[in-house]
Amino acid sequence: MPRWKSIYPIMILEIFKEYTIKYLTLIIALFCTTSYSIAQEYELGVDVVSRYVWRGVDLAPGAAMQPAFSISAGGFSVGSWASYAISPQAAGADEHDFWVSYAFGPVTLTATDYYFPGSNARFFNYDNNGKGAHVLEAAVGYEGPVSLLFAANVYNDTENSLYMEIGWESESGVGLAAGITKGTSAWYAVSGDGLAVTHVTVRYQRDIKITQDFSLPVSGQIIVNPTLEKSFFVVGFSL
Repeated sequence: MPRWKSIYPIMILEIFKEYTIKYLTLIIALFCTTSYSIAQEYELGVDVVSRYVWRGVDLAPGAAMQPAFSISAGGFSVGSWASYAISPQAAGADEHDFWVSYAFGPVTLTATDYYFPGSNARFFNYDNNGKGAHVLEAAVGYEGPVSLLFAANVYNDTENSLYMEIGWESESGVGLAAGITKGTSAWYAVSGDGLAVTHVTVRYQRDIKITQDFSLPVSGQIIVNPTLEKSFFVVGFSL
C-alpha cells in the first residue's frame, strides 16, 4: 500500500483535532455575544430510563436520570446533558457532557465534550492521549427521510474511534436505527480490523394522556449489539 494512503486518514483526524479544539471556545464566545440580539429558545427537561445503553454499549447496568438544558439562537445551540444513576448497581457510571452545534438546513455540525465524574477524574484535566478527563467528539448529522450521522473522537482517544449511524422514523412514532464503528475501539468495546455493528435498534414513542392539559412521552427500545452478542429492552419517559 502506498504510504500516502496509510497516512491520509491520520491527516484528516489531525485536521479535525486542530480546528475543533481551536475554534470550540470561539464558537461559544460568539454565541454568547450575539444571542442577545437574536430570539433565544431555552429547553430544560429530564428523561428517566430503565438502563443507559448508548450506541449499543451498556454504560450503566440500572436505571438512570438524564437531565438536559440547551439554549438556541439562530442556527447555533449550546447545551449540557448528564446521566446519573438511580439504582445502586449503576453507581460509578455517571456522565456529564457539554456540546455546541450549528445547523444549516438539514445538516448539523456538533462538537461534544464527554466527561465521566464517576471515574474520579479531575474536571479540569484536559490532557491528551488517553490521560485526560475529557473526550472530544466532532460529528456531522443529516436529518431527512433517512437520518445520517458520522462522528469521530478527535481528542484524548488514542484510537480516534469512528462511528456511523443510519436511522428512520415514521409519523406513528416507530423508528429504526443501526450503527457501526471501525477497527479496535475501547470506546465502543470492539476489537478487530474491519467494521463492527454496534447496534440495531427498533424504537417506539407515544404520548400517554394524563390530564386534559398534560401528556407523558413514553418510549421503548429493543437494542441488539451483534458484535458483543447482547440485547437490551430499554423503556423510559420524559418530563
